[in-house]
Amino acid sequence: MSNLIIDVSVHLSDQSAKAAQADWDRPLLNRVHTKHTFGSDPISVDEQIKHMDAAGITAALLVATKVGRAGLKGSWRVDPEVVLAATKKYPKRFFGLVGIDPFTGMTGVKELEKYVVDHGFVGAHVIPHWFGMSPDDERLFPFYAKCLELDIPIQIHIGSALIHTPSQQLVSLGSPNSLDEIAYTMPFLKMVATNSGWPWVEELVSASNKHENIYVVVDKHPVANLGWPLLNYIQSWGTNRVLFGADFPSRKYEEVLAEIDSLNLPDKAKPRLFAQNAIDLYKLPF
Repeated sequence: MSNLIIDVSVHLSDQSAKAAQADWDRPLLNRVHTKHTFGSDPISVDEQIKHMDAAGITAALLVATKVGRAGLKGSWRVDPEVVLAATKKYPKRFFGLVGIDPFTGMTGVKELEKYVVDHGFVGAHVIPHWFGMSPDDERLFPFYAKCLELDIPIQIHIGSALIHTPSQQLVSLGSPNSLDEIAYTMPFLKMVATNSGWPWVEELVSASNKHENIYVVVDKHPVANLGWPLLNYIQSWGTNRVLFGADFPSRKYEEVLAEIDSLNLPDKAKPRLFAQNAIDLYKLPF
């Protein structure tokens, strides 16, 4: 168990994914995990597995990303069929997450159910601010209800919104306080807050401590720079609530793992952070 590492926050970086961000001023897929420099070149799913192997990454949760309304300039969509193909080619290495577009309504809810029930996707993923919404927007609740019914976690972007493209100006709506209303309404919905909640890290730690169904992913930002409240939470009273994410490919695996190693976490915290919490939460076959 101590050797397992599960990355719960991974994006495709193949040609189709890169092409979808071609007009972004600040693309997410602008770095790749490799000992060599590929710059912004796309990498295939096969190459992605090689990068995981080199870093000792056991498995990854692969997002069928949906950001921005369909048809609008600057929106980015990854077909869940592409993610499904990766999970079939590399079973027990890739597990799918269904991207959520709240404007798709019940059509989107049915799509979520299809990929979970028929194709074994293990969770859902949403970035509400790309749709001009806070996480507690009522238009998201049908998706939350379906996740609750299917007993799967949903990853929710918590933290500030960057400007990736002038064609879609994003307001930072992802305050951790928005999870409060959801947690009271659906106390058994498994919410996984991504991007470490920055810059509202302390508020996210507080929300996770307050509600047993709120988990934290330490991804995107170096853990050592996020402050003592989160570090203390990882290694003490929040050991069972924090999951590892590298935000591949925007950050290098070796870089992220070295940062975490430098924290000198207690032995009891490392297995839970790197793998066991993800295994328990997503019911992974390890």
